[in-house]
Amino acid sequence: MTKIRELIQDFKLNQEVLGRVKRYVDVCMFRLNRWERFMEKELGIVEVEDVNQLHIRKYIQERQRIGREINRTINNNLATLKIFFQFLVAQLSQLNFGR
Repeated sequence: MTKIRELIQDFKLNQEVLGRVKRYVDVCMFRLNRWERFMEKELGIVEVEDVNQLHIRKYIQERQRIGREINRTINNNLATLKIFFQFLVAQLSQLNFGR
């Protein structure tokens, strides 16, 4: 089992190595850290393997409930989560390919 917090730091390092603009990396970290806090405090989830679609829907619902973000902002948050999970899948593929 792998902690979400650790994987977010791995993602940050990867984005920096890829030469992403600092502002982009900072925005991604803000979004991912806010999601990670929600997962831990509201749902009690700290391991990435425990995350499922329902948890993502609950996060969307929470962002909508708070009401401080327009749909485009929520969609941008989801886009960041999608990139994060694509990174995780790619990492897993590389590990499995190396076996």
